Amino acid sequence: MRGPRGRSRSAGLLALVFGFLGVSPASAAEIDVSLVSPSILRPVFGQVVIQVEVVSELPLARLTFRVDGEVVSRLNRPRAPGPRPTYRVVVDLGPEGDEHHFEVEAEDLAGAVARDAVTTPALRVEEALDLDLQELYVTATEGGQRVPDLRQGDFLVLDDGRTQGLVTFERGDVPFTALLLLDASESMRGPRLAAALDGARRFFAGMTTLDQAKLLLFSDRVLHSSPFTNFEEILTTGLAGVSPRGSTALNDHLYLALKLLEGRSGREVILMLTDGVDTASVLRMEDLMPLARRSQAQIYWIRLGDPSGRRRISSFRDAGDHRRELELLEQAVETSGGRIITLGALAAREGGVDAAFLEVLQELREQYVLGYYPSSARGDGRWHPVEVRVQRRGVEVRTAAGYVDYPDP
Repeated sequence: MRGPRGRSRSAGLLALVFGFLGVSPASAAEIDVSLVSPSILRPVFGQVVIQVEVVSELPLARLTFRVDGEVVSRLNRPRAPGPRPTYRVVVDLGPEGDEHHFEVEAEDLAGAVARDAVTTPALRVEEALDLDLQELYVTATEGGQRVPDLRQGDFLVLDDGRTQGLVTFERGDVPFTALLLLDASESMRGPRLAAALDGARRFFAGMTTLDQAKLLLFSDRVLHSSPFTNFEEILTTGLAGVSPRGSTALNDHLYLALKLLEGRSGREVILMLTDGVDTASVLRMEDLMPLARRSQAQIYWIRLGDPSGRRRISSFRDAGDHRRELELLEQAVETSGGRIITLGALAAREGGVDAAFLEVLQELREQYVLGYYPSSARGDGRWHPVEVRVQRRGVEVRTAAGYVDYPDP
């Protein structure tokens, strides 16, 4: 249940602090903290938003979030992102629906501390059903601008043509795992690769503490690879020693990226930068299409140079083959719910690459997450087409075209 809100002060230490600040203990600044969510009335599981409001006369020194006694986030010198003193973090509690104890502790610069706590109930299971939550990551736009104010009731989800009831709804900053797949072949020599690496650094700098990313530079082989992490320093270590070389094996490395993301929880994203002309892969795009359809990863493609591939030939493919490969790559991106950002040579030189990386990051920050339990047969191993509609005139939505319903092992 909700615990008592506290204001604890160490008299000796605070007397010194108050004296230094010119404030008497009798007029000491007040601080209060309140856990807005989760609620004591509802069980929680999966990704859960912890939201708190803090009222403090002095700036905050730190804000600490604990779940079941463990520190899950600590914000030093936090500032509220808007006019209201509200702060939020997202944690993944897994699928079990157990009882959980949430606690937040706020401390101001004078050392005053306030706490609040909430205990959520366990999920009562009357009958066990083996159901998997299907999540859709949806981008909504109107006139090319993203729409941030839609509500759950504005969405209609059709799975296999059947209307589905939404059981979860989130909007805004939902954590993701991103794999940045950057072309470092000979055609990227000079300012192209430098711009690509600068864009990747901008993307990493904009991640939150709950996001994860991996950087993979490729040509006809892997030239550089980082681990999955949210530490920018680790993601960018060793890039100074990478020089472009070799030809482009895009299909082979897109396959690798899809496999590396398999089994990771939450939102999965592949962000690739290349001209899209494959000259060295063993795999063809038609070989990748089944894996791309099975994957839950959204694919974003920052495309450089001539998008047609008309003038490209290689020892593997003629111009017609290259056009077909590009068509299938575009189809894979569209089916995943991602999109293509095409940059000409001039745009790439004038900061367009940085802007494209930041555009993708901002879009991920403003997506809606819709969750439902599909009403159709489970584990049939076939492709389920999905359609999302918005009941507001002029608004268009983009999401994954469907999913493969895996049979139980």
